[in-house]
Parts: sequence; structure tokens; C-alpha cells
Amino acid sequence: MVLGLPLQDNCQRMIYDACIIGGGLAGLALSIDLAGRGFSVVVIEKGNYPRHKVCGEYVSMESYDYLLKICPSLKTVNFPFVNKFQLSSTGKKVFNTPLSLGGFGISRYLLEQLLYEKAKQVGVTFHLGTKARRVFQDTHLKRYSVSIASQELFSRLVFTSTGRRADERRKGASYVGVKYHVRLERDESLIEIHNFPGGYAGISNVEEGKACFCYIINAQCIKGSNKSIGEAEKKYLYRNARLKEIVRSSEFLFKEPVTVSGINFNIRETVADGSLILGDAAGSIAPITGNGMSMGLRAACMLSKFASEYFTGIISEAELRKKYSNYWKDEFESRIKLSRYFQKLSEKPLLSNVAIRVFSACRPLARAAISLTHGQPFL
Repeated sequence: MVLGLPLQDNCQRMIYDACIIGGGLAGLALSIDLAGRGFSVVVIEKGNYPRHKVCGEYVSMESYDYLLKICPSLKTVNFPFVNKFQLSSTGKKVFNTPLSLGGFGISRYLLEQLLYEKAKQVGVTFHLGTKARRVFQDTHLKRYSVSIASQELFSRLVFTSTGRRADERRKGASYVGVKYHVRLERDESLIEIHNFPGGYAGISNVEEGKACFCYIINAQCIKGSNKSIGEAEKKYLYRNARLKEIVRSSEFLFKEPVTVSGINFNIRETVADGSLILGDAAGSIAPITGNGMSMGLRAACMLSKFASEYFTGIISEAELRKKYSNYWKDEFESRIKLSRYFQKLSEKPLLSNVAIRVFSACRPLARAAISLTHGQPFL
């Protein structure tokens, strides 16, 4: 494979094919995919690797083949496969069902690190601990300039994969996400969702016999608990007897939980200021449906194909934008809207208990609802 190298203009400035702002899961996948196609790529990331992030750490099997394609070292990881689902609320009844597609568990810490190492291997340039300050489109020269602290970077296309953006977090933000890694005796092929007043928690295994215990809670519940996570857990999570037992029987591996505030589930734009947007920056899906990471990976896969068509002269930049926007809307808009209904349902114990009874009585309905939150395998 011939790795893409940046070109130089008459002023001896390097011009990359692609500049990716944000090196999370979607940004890393896109960088590897584009570099693997022979294009030069630079990634600007405000953080460093490895790192923990609030994440359910369950990846739908729809993404499995694609992840192995772009990062074969994943084959060396002994991660658990998940093919069973359990749902509970504050009532006594529990809903259990097999998952037709299922998924696997891997910590965000490990997955991002493996993708980062692969990206460096295929020639991606990184600027870590760095923020993009300004993006300028030069329509005459058909290129972009991106300002960072130390220099100006130039590229033919700019992609934004910055996760939930600060401006969006200030608009109607109302949820807090909390994540722990724990050890406890449980079925590693099972993913559990346990509702409680004001939110829900998920637990599933990842590598090394650990489990990811992650929950999302209405910010008002934290505020009404003296802004104490521990107090909110006892006040709200313990209303679900299964959650209370999980918390009490677990060995917690973090001294303090990983948290993120200001979560919302809005659909945003896919193109802004000339930049093509993917991952949570384009739209966040409620975690209860469990496919946020697969959405980011699927978008990276397709956007890489569309960008390749642009770089090779098959389509124009305007056609690229339209093609990607239409694809994103067709593929993800209904998923995000559906996830918001599940989100609201999960916060209200009365409704979630009714849903459990209905799903238990009509399993085809439950299977249909679950299938609407998943896509098909892709490459």
C-alpha cells in the first residue's frame, strides 16, 4: 500500500487531502479508512490517548466486519459477544429476549487506543492536545485552511467529528452520563437495561472480565440531590431493586466515576461552514438504543467512500455534500427520533413497567422495536 503524502503549493505549504477535527471513534475510523485508500490525512484532537469516556461500550455486530477491516489488531482482543437482552424497571416483572444481531463489548479506552495506533501505522498525522481555532474555505484555490495554536493547516476537505459540541450542550441540555468499570459475577453474553425514576442504567461486559456500568440521569435529579452523584444513586437508582443489588455487589475499579453533563439527543446539521460532520457532532442517539458507536462507524465508512469519489474527480464537492447529507438523513434520522421516545419512556417507571408487560405478552412487537434501533452489517 502506498501511503498518501501531503502535496505542496508554490509557497511550499503542505496540503493534506483531509483534515479531521476530532479524534474520537468516528474521526479515527475515517482517518484510517481514508489513509488506507491512499489519501493524506491530518487529525486535530484536543485530548490525548488513551482515555476513558462516558460510553456504554457495547458495539452492535453491524460494525464488526468494518472494525476488523480497518483495525485487524482487534482480532487479538478477547472481548465478549452479547446475544441476550434484559429489561427491568421498578416493578417485579423483567423482560428477557435473545438478540438476533447482538454485539460485543470493548472499552472505549482500548478501542480508541488500538485505532490510534493503526492510524499512525498507515501514515495519519496527529496534532494532539490541540484545538482547531478557525476553518476558512478558499473557494478560488479549492482548499481549506484550519488554524491551530502553532500553525495553519491546509487541506482539500475538512471533516468535523468533535462529539457533543459546547454550543449544543447549552441548548436545552438536561442529562448527565456516569460510567464505572466494575467486577461482579454475571453472564457476559447478556446486556441489561434497568430503568429508574429519571433515567436508566446499562451493564455489559468488556475485555479482561470487567463490566461497564453506565447510566444516564435527568440533570434535575442530580440537582435535587445536593449535586451529589452518590446521593442521587441512592435516591433514584436504588428504586430499582436489581440496580441496588448490582451496585452493592460490584467491585468498583475507578476511584471516581467518569462523567459528562449537558447531554441531549438533537439532530444537527451534516454540513456546516464547509465542513462535513459525523459522529455525535451530527446527531446524538439516546444510549438506551445502544448504537451510538455503530452510527459513527457507519458514517465514517460511507463518508470515506463518498470523499474518495470526490478526490478522484468522480463527483464535485457540492455533489459530495448532497450525497452525504441525504445518506445520513435516510440512515440515521428515524433512529434518533425513535430513540428519543424510548428515552422519555425509560424515565417514567409507570410507562416502562407497562412496556415490559406489553413486550412480555407480545414478543414479536419487542423484536420489531429492537430491530428498528439497529442497521445491517456494512463494509
